[in-house]
Amino acid sequence: MIKVEQDKVYIISEKLNCVGLYNLTYDQPIEVEKIQNGYGVKHLEDEKIDFKIYVDENETSQTSSEFLKVISDVLNISKEQIHFQKIENGGWDTSFDDIELENGWVICYSDAVEQYEGKRVIRFDPLAAFGTGLHETTQDCLSLILNHDFSGQSVLDLGTGSGILTVGALYKHAINVKAIDYETVENEVLHNVQLNGISTNNVQVLQEDLLNGDFKINKKYDWIFINIGGDETTSIVQRHDLLEKSDHFLISGLVEWHIEHVIKMFVDVGFTIETKLQTNEWVTIYFKRY
Repeated sequence: MIKVEQDKVYIISEKLNCVGLYNLTYDQPIEVEKIQNGYGVKHLEDEKIDFKIYVDENETSQTSSEFLKVISDVLNISKEQIHFQKIENGGWDTSFDDIELENGWVICYSDAVEQYEGKRVIRFDPLAAFGTGLHETTQDCLSLILNHDFSGQSVLDLGTGSGILTVGALYKHAINVKAIDYETVENEVLHNVQLNGISTNNVQVLQEDLLNGDFKINKKYDWIFINIGGDETTSIVQRHDLLEKSDHFLISGLVEWHIEHVIKMFVDVGFTIETKLQTNEWVTIYFKRY
C-alpha cells in the first residue's frame, strides 16, 4: 500500500499496468449523506488515498523484495514509502466475493471459474474504476441485460465505470458498444472485455463530460444504458436529445423516493415501463417505445 495524492491515481494506475500489475484498489476519502436524488458524497480532498497493489505469490516467480523494487522504480519512490503486508488464506481473490445472480449467471472475481459448472460466468476485475458489480443497481441492470439477446444491436453505455454493463451486452452479442465515462476508464473496460474472451473490435471507450463542454451524442442506438442517478439522467437525456435517439432505455441508479420525474419524462413521449426492478431502495427501469 502507498499513500498517493488523489489527482495522481490514474497516472499511477497506468504506470503499474505497464509493468504487469493490474490488481489495484483504492477507497476515495468521502463522507456519505442522504439527499433528494439518492445519496451525496463530500469528497475529503485534503486527504491522501490508500492505494493498494495485490500480487499473488502463486502466480509469479518474483520475490516480495523484487516486486517492491519494481514498484519503487516505476513510481520513483523509496521502498520505505511502500507498506508491505503478506495476506494469508486469500489475498486479491477474496477482496471481492463472487456474486451469483438469480438468473443463473455469476460475476466471478476469482480464477476459480470451474466451481460454477453448469452456470454462465462473467469474469470481472474492477481495477481502479467505479463499478464492481456489488451495487444493487449494477446487479439488476445485469439481470436484465443477460436475459436479452442483443444480436445485431448497437448499445450506448453512459457512465460505464469499469464497464461491466458493456461486457454484459457484448457477451449477449451486441454488434457494437460505445462506452462513455467522465474518467479515464479505457484500460479497465478493455481489460474486462478481453478477460471474457471477447474481441475489443466491437467496443469504443471515450472519456467525455456528458453534462458540460462541447461533446454531443448525435447518433441513434438500439439501446441506451444510463446507470448514474435521477437528476443526472434527466440532464443528460435532455442535453443530448436522447429520447429521439433510441426506443430502448435501461435506466438505473434511481432511488424510490425520487423517480417520478424520470418516469414522466419517458412516458410523456410514448415510452412504457417494460420492466421495473427494485432492490432495497434502488430502482432499475427498462423503458420501451413501440
